[in-house]
Amino acid sequence: MQNILKKSVNFFIVEPARKILALILAFGLWLFVAIEGTYTYEREIPVIYTNLSDNYIITESVTKLKVTFNGKGKYLFGIWASPPKVICDLADVVPGRNVISTKDLTIPIKDLVVNYSARFINVDVDEKVTKVVKPFIPLKGHSKNGWVISRIEFLDTLNISGAKKILQKLKGVVTESLNISNKSATFEKSLKIEPVSEPIELSHSNIRIRVVIDSLSLRTFTEMSVVVLKNPGQRVRIMNTVIDTLIVSGARDGLDKLSKEDIIVRIKVSDLVPGEYFLSPEIIMPEFISLVYSKPQVIKVVIY
Repeated sequence: MQNILKKSVNFFIVEPARKILALILAFGLWLFVAIEGTYTYEREIPVIYTNLSDNYIITESVTKLKVTFNGKGKYLFGIWASPPKVICDLADVVPGRNVISTKDLTIPIKDLVVNYSARFINVDVDEKVTKVVKPFIPLKGHSKNGWVISRIEFLDTLNISGAKKILQKLKGVVTESLNISNKSATFEKSLKIEPVSEPIELSHSNIRIRVVIDSLSLRTFTEMSVVVLKNPGQRVRIMNTVIDTLIVSGARDGLDKLSKEDIIVRIKVSDLVPGEYFLSPEIIMPEFISLVYSKPQVIKVVIY
């Protein structure tokens, strides 16, 4: 009976302890072999760009790069636990597309052999420019009868920064709509600037404005010269060289300062082939000034 009890105790106490010890020793041996063995490990890691001149901006680049690491397991374990970053030095780049050899890239690690999945990467760079822009403000509603907007004054200066090519194509920025319903007096407002799809930076996310409201008035101009936009050498004859009567509406203080030179009356014929046409002149006026009436409304034009 005692032998049976002793064997049972050995099975539940002594034998498991030996097995656990054997497992620990086996794991330690495996770990030693693993960290001292040589392996290959592949993963995608981020690319960061350094030393770019303040006068330049990156417009397109590689954000991640697939890299193969070869070396001892103890060093590869660090790569797995805390992935490094590929560093690309842009001290010598110029505007345009820069083709950079991956041999010139660096990864801050030791004791590992590094191989990149690509031989080159492309980094597009452009000049960084900053300019002042006047946002476009959509209007919502109508001011009180007999009252109109005279002008909108910007109380903040809005600077926009980005790649030169992008800013050259950018038509402008837009604010949220300005509600002028039933307004009959000057007021101030802060408007949010709507997001722009292009990668640019704005000096403000909101812009403060003063909306000057004044009473509605009319003014009449006579003998307004008509400008003809034509191609060099294009022969054109127009029946009316002036607009006899032009009536405009707007805020009283704005109309008092308005002169003939502030209004452009023109006819564009550069896209037309020889022939006879009856064209409505285009009338370009300052902001918040509206056309009420013009005579004549159509002008006969002959192109030879």
